[in-house]
Amino acid sequence: MTMKDRTSILNLLNKFSNDQKNITWKMVCLYSDGIGTTINEIKIIAQPGNRSIGIFTYRVETGMVISCTFKNFKKNNSDNIIDMLLDMINYSKGQMID
Repeated sequence: MTMKDRTSILNLLNKFSNDQKNITWKMVCLYSDGIGTTINEIKIIAQPGNRSIGIFTYRVETGMVISCTFKNFKKNNSDNIIDMLLDMINYSKGQMID
């Protein structure tokens, strides 16, 4: 992934949390072997209560999604993280996520 892709991921997450006023997100590195395999986790968190309502993991180098859990939203694990975030935003349009 390029720096532009990483910026796109952050922008999409910020857009989602701005559209859904009670939603925040957190991204952490779950794993890195130091030689080219890095896995990030994105948690979607509902407020109040700091409840985790979604967890996505993806490989940083390729952007490929490893796992996706978000309400009734289903995606293939081989999807790209940017495409999956766009689909999640469209899936949630007009809904109040809680």
